[in-house]
Amino acid sequence: MATLNHMALLISDLESSKKFYKETLGLEVVFEHPISGNQFEKVTGIEEFDVTFAVLSDKSSNVNIELVEFKNGLMESPSLFNHLAFEVEDVDALYEKFINKGIETVSEPVTLSHHHPKINGKRFFYFYDPDGNILEVYNKKEGLYSE
Repeated sequence: MATLNHMALLISDLESSKKFYKETLGLEVVFEHPISGNQFEKVTGIEEFDVTFAVLSDKSSNVNIELVEFKNGLMESPSLFNHLAFEVEDVDALYEKFINKGIETVSEPVTLSHHHPKINGKRFFYFYDPDGNILEVYNKKEGLYSE
């Protein structure tokens, strides 16, 4: 049904965090890009959304770590960026299933129209588990974050 793809962490300094994960765990940056705009504001509910994020991998697994740094220094609000993310076959069907079961979502699914081909076309949404933890689901996308 769903395949674990990444864990995301909200961090205060992208460069020092990348260095930490490289030096302590041997992880390598496989993708790094700034993201902002209306689509991200819609799916997250955060106004003036403007982040830089880096995806780190150990190359031996399909599970990644996303490090997210808000350019405006925002750290207190988005627990949304401390989440687990799962790839699924049909985001829209899962969204409808969640709505019918009364599972709270942050937004309806959003499809990214982005100039970077590795994230363009990603369709996703966030939702809450019973304890209020944030989870993300998105459509399987060939080459997402890969070099």
